Amino acid sequence: MTNEAPVWVYYKNIATQETLLEPHRLDGNIGESYTINTPDLTNYKYVDNSGELSGVFGNMPQSLQIFYQPTSWQAVHRVTMYIHMKNVVVSYAAPDDYNHVTANLTNDSYWATPLRVITGNGQFWYQIGDHNWVPYDITLMTLSDTAPNIENINYIKDAELENDQPNAIVNFLPEQSTEVFESPYGLPIGSVLDGDFVAITTEQHDKNHLVWYKLAHHGWINSIYIDKI
Repeated sequence: MTNEAPVWVYYKNIATQETLLEPHRLDGNIGESYTINTPDLTNYKYVDNSGELSGVFGNMPQSLQIFYQPTSWQAVHRVTMYIHMKNVVVSYAAPDDYNHVTANLTNDSYWATPLRVITGNGQFWYQIGDHNWVPYDITLMTLSDTAPNIENINYIKDAELENDQPNAIVNFLPEQSTEVFESPYGLPIGSVLDGDFVAITTEQHDKNHLVWYKLAHHGWINSIYIDKI
């Protein structure tokens, strides 16, 4: 099993967290430097990232998220602001009037917003949850740079978002791969290589006292082939 610790690069829509490109793995020896590129993507442009585009390989896996916005948008800004709802307001799954409604936000509620999008038609949108956006309307809400002096400032967390940060390593026969399955005891749908860093998203214990792990971007695997890190 290799002792190399790769750098995983993820390419995402900054607003929806949609994966725009298959994750890219950088390999190198401990102490070597690396540089991450921001590839051109059709209909998208690079905005920013979750860390640094250059660094040094270490003895633990690292990850970086590269964020893009649709080219049809005017701008995206990271902000630290707060919204007070003066009436009942609906939120949407993405900054788009044609997207589906996700929630009804109650009158006199307060919301934290970390991201602002200006779409092609000039509409300002504010993120108030992992997949929740409101279009700014001065008649329905007020904005502030100062946190309100109240106990409950809301932000909708999506508990079902799949973790894709490496937190385990495949421990199989050297230089060989083992299968992953569509479900525990299900049909094989792919494989992972000994030494690969993977992300466990779900753990399941069955009646035979076996433990199965669901791996992000892969499938299910028997836990005997996985070492948590």
